[in-house]
Amino acid sequence: MQQNDREEQEQETGRQAIEQPNQEVEPTAAPMEERIEEERRRADSYLDLLQRTQADFVNYRRRAGQERSEERLIAQSVLLSQLLPVLDDLERALQSAPPEISAQPWGQGLTLIARRLTTLLNQLGVRQIGAPGEPFDTHWHEAIMTEPRADVPEGTILSVTQPGYALRERLIRPAQVSVAGAPPSSNDAPVQPENSKS
Repeated sequence: MQQNDREEQEQETGRQAIEQPNQEVEPTAAPMEERIEEERRRADSYLDLLQRTQADFVNYRRRAGQERSEERLIAQSVLLSQLLPVLDDLERALQSAPPEISAQPWGQGLTLIARRLTTLLNQLGVRQIGAPGEPFDTHWHEAIMTEPRADVPEGTILSVTQPGYALRERLIRPAQVSVAGAPPSSNDAPVQPENSKS
């Protein structure tokens, strides 16, 4: 009989276990959902970190490329600034050469060299700045003389003593120019004090 009682108890315990499976699963389901939610949060934080790192890397590559371009431009500007006086001397020599020398083959060769050098500079993105009739700009021009003129607007370039050059939008050397100033006016005469009657 004891054996029957034990079997009945075991069967009852088994029935209770079968009838109450939700009670046992629920306590373990809540921690499982919490763990899943925690893992989702971790995955989201890792994804966020990865996206930030990727954006930082893209920005770094862009900045590094810009810095390399800027360094290249600076190196070209330095080289060109040392080459420009040679071009100036060559152009002055060609301008002051007598016509009989310019007609000779070696004079024509010098002209060809100057033309090729100018073409090469243009291909590199170098442009000459400063021409008579242009408005004066302190960024691109250096005024070495001002002439009072009434026939042109004030601030107009009258003549260029030394041409300036720019590499793309970077100034290599400013143009040295003579600029029109305000014309002298008749109002600039000294004012005579009125005689006071005593």
